[in-house]
Amino acid sequence: MTTTRGRYSSGEQTRIRLVEAAERLFARSGYDGVTLADIRKAAGQHNSSVVGYYFGTKEGLLEAVFSHRLLALHSQREALLAEMLRTRETLSVRDLLWVIIRPLAGTLGRNNHYVAFLDRLSNHDRFAECFRVTGPTGTESGRRSDTALRTLLGPLPDDIAGQRLRLVYSGTVGALARCHRAGESPTTAELAALVDAWEALLLAPVSAETADARGDVQEDFPPDR
Repeated sequence: MTTTRGRYSSGEQTRIRLVEAAERLFARSGYDGVTLADIRKAAGQHNSSVVGYYFGTKEGLLEAVFSHRLLALHSQREALLAEMLRTRETLSVRDLLWVIIRPLAGTLGRNNHYVAFLDRLSNHDRFAECFRVTGPTGTESGRRSDTALRTLLGPLPDDIAGQRLRLVYSGTVGALARCHRAGESPTTAELAALVDAWEALLLAPVSAETADARGDVQEDFPPDR
């Protein structure tokens, strides 16, 4: 018979302890700097085969860390989108930036190392694709926000829009990871200033210098906000 402690069975509690220990250690030391034995010890597990039992491999455990956090992020983004759409018919670039940034900022806390984990792995060539899949566009709500942003940036050449959005996503993770490492949570004013910066970046006109270098015909930009 399955015993439960609180909301989870003992087996599920063990699984979560392993996932959260892996997240914390990967955030601190990177993927290659952590062994399965390190994770097992940090999770208080003595069975040497426990990681294999629950996750198969180290990469399976890595994927479980992403899955552990993405569902909550998706739910929060969906709720924020719904709240915004109750008061307006269309969303602005600024609105969509808040949808991406606010839930991620909300993960900062003593027992949540997801942002620092993302920041550490984003610079690892081996996991560049994994980070792309599990970043802001890795959930349905994140993809919707990304698609809506690209639509609002429509007059921009696709590659420039993509470059700017990548800067927004990686820069957001980097800024929040610095807060995490300092043991601080950003204030509303600090988050608003970050949104200011990203809004200005996304809506900046393409300069004549860039247009000449590319050979593009410059179009009217930015659009009405």
